[in-house]
Amino acid sequence: MSLYRKYLRIAALVAGIVSPAFAASLSAQGGGQARRAVVAPASDAAAREALIEPARSMLRHLVGQWRVEIRFAGNFDGPPDASGTRVVAALFDDLRLQWTEALDSSRTRSQGLLGFDSRSGRFYSSTVDSAGSGAEFLTGTLSTLEPLVTFVPIAPGSGQKATESFTWTMVDQDHFTWAPLDRGWRAVLTREP
Repeated sequence: MSLYRKYLRIAALVAGIVSPAFAASLSAQGGGQARRAVVAPASDAAAREALIEPARSMLRHLVGQWRVEIRFAGNFDGPPDASGTRVVAALFDDLRLQWTEALDSSRTRSQGLLGFDSRSGRFYSSTVDSAGSGAEFLTGTLSTLEPLVTFVPIAPGSGQKATESFTWTMVDQDHFTWAPLDRGWRAVLTREP
């Protein structure tokens, strides 16, 4: 894990050095305005602290009832392949949520927890699905450039199959997406009144 963090720091440093030169090149050629990368705080504690408010904002916007529409790859404009309702509520505070979901066309039910651990600066997610074989545990990293969290599976126990990696993107306060990185399907959730 520390080796992974070391490579992330090096990648961030290279991106920080290359980005301003590339942006200057684009603007000199009449290109669009480029965004500057956010400079990482000096310490890990400061970096974790800087993520709390964006995480809190994303989680706060999830509380409520949502219409779920799931489309598999290739179905861009047809009716959803599956649909249902998700209800999200605060668990203990504004950094921890619980949710339940029911699909319209089947007896499949899901429930889970989604939260942010301020000590590690990472999101976490757990899900249990009535059609699944067991619980799914993920940990996520918040992007500092957009409201996007990339989740990866926590190492499975012996004999268990690893789950997929996912992205959670807040489109606006009334829409968000949940999709695997392989883009085999995508769930679009729309806030219900």
